[in-house]
Amino acid sequence: MKKNKLIALLLSSVMLAGVVAACDNTSNSGESSEPSETTLSTAPVVTTEAQSDLEGFKELTVAEVNDKDDGKITIYAHNSEFIALAEKYAGITTEDYDLVEISNSDSAYTEKLDMVLSDGNNAPDIFTCDAAYARKYLASDNTIAINDLGIDYAELTNMFGYTLKFASDSDNVIKGLAWKASPCGVFYERSVAEQYLGTSDPNELATSFATWNAVLESARKVNAASEGKVKLIGGFTEVYEPYMSSRGSQWITNGKLSVDPSAEGMFDYAKTLYSEDLTFRAEQWSKTWTTKMSDMTVVSYWGTLQFAKYKLALNPGEGTTVNPTSGDWGITTAPVSYFSGGSWVMASKYCDKKATSADIIRAVCINEDNLRDMLNNGEFVNNVKLITAAAADDKFAMEWLGGQNPYPVLLDCALKADASYVGPMDNEVDQAFKAVVGTYASGSFKTVKDAKEAMEKKLKEDGILE
Repeated sequence: MKKNKLIALLLSSVMLAGVVAACDNTSNSGESSEPSETTLSTAPVVTTEAQSDLEGFKELTVAEVNDKDDGKITIYAHNSEFIALAEKYAGITTEDYDLVEISNSDSAYTEKLDMVLSDGNNAPDIFTCDAAYARKYLASDNTIAINDLGIDYAELTNMFGYTLKFASDSDNVIKGLAWKASPCGVFYERSVAEQYLGTSDPNELATSFATWNAVLESARKVNAASEGKVKLIGGFTEVYEPYMSSRGSQWITNGKLSVDPSAEGMFDYAKTLYSEDLTFRAEQWSKTWTTKMSDMTVVSYWGTLQFAKYKLALNPGEGTTVNPTSGDWGITTAPVSYFSGGSWVMASKYCDKKATSADIIRAVCINEDNLRDMLNNGEFVNNVKLITAAAADDKFAMEWLGGQNPYPVLLDCALKADASYVGPMDNEVDQAFKAVVGTYASGSFKTVKDAKEAMEKKLKEDGILE
């Protein structure tokens, strides 16, 4: 985007930061303020100016498209979310599409995709991917540019920039779109933060998480004040993803591993947390880590709005147990602006239903009315204009967050998040790196060099490195 457009977006996010405090009061009405039960206010709000172009991306000739036949479109999906949205907003039914959904594991899904994309036999016209492996396909010749579907970059001007960068290839050609964004914040338990950090106010508490050194000092403060019974975070893996988001380069370049200084700092950061006993050493997603979400022994969990609703179980929906501490939580900013997860839809090189594919993708990812409906049902949609409005609307204050509106914090993060460091094989490298960081922190490696060499050896054995 042009420089003045970027400034307009950032200024709007700064103006919205003040909304955090204004929304940090539980409603006295006793009525639910869930987005699913309300609509956007018509009151004047701070708005952002749409981009007039997408500077930095290469746009190809926008094709005039059609379907080669009247048969069904073939869609592959890693879960049921996209097809449900396509049915709702694009109006397709089982008479219009053949769906191949493999949700049991990422490896099973990618193996299936690799097989059908290798020869085109039963290949999808369009398919979705989770962030963990989406770049593998977006960066390859197995997917085509969205321009080849007849979609103009002018249609994307309200999308968050990082979602487009993530979906572009080495030539900066956009090859996929996301209907939602996944910026992150620090979700903290208010009463625990008040007791051990001296405040539960999100603006004041932001200083406790402002830098990585501040996080360490806050961890020490909580640990000392509670005599080790309460920790700021469950384990070093809680902060692994945001810490690594500051990488200045992709993991692998020309088949060679690249560990830049910002990434290498994770070794000693994790070791400090470990050696000073500042965490419970609970690995993210483990049973211990999950159990401590409700026992008031961990101040903060870091992640997306969807993570807080469902994994942190603050508002998971009917039929699912709600975290008993729901309502005692708030959100503040992390030391860095980062995203976690997400889903992208893309067209395969075998797509012969380009017109229908474009219609479906527009309906799910671009149509503003449809995205507004998703937003009103609790989704953090990939639309700067709509999220800006939500951030300034007190109807989006949430009871399960103590009456706080989370959108100001998350909007600011989404505007600043970067995806330029993400490479096609990041998931595999991240798992290997995280493993050696943990082993180094526990003292099993004498030096960082030893840990890095072990990681490189493992990646070569797995065929990730040459």
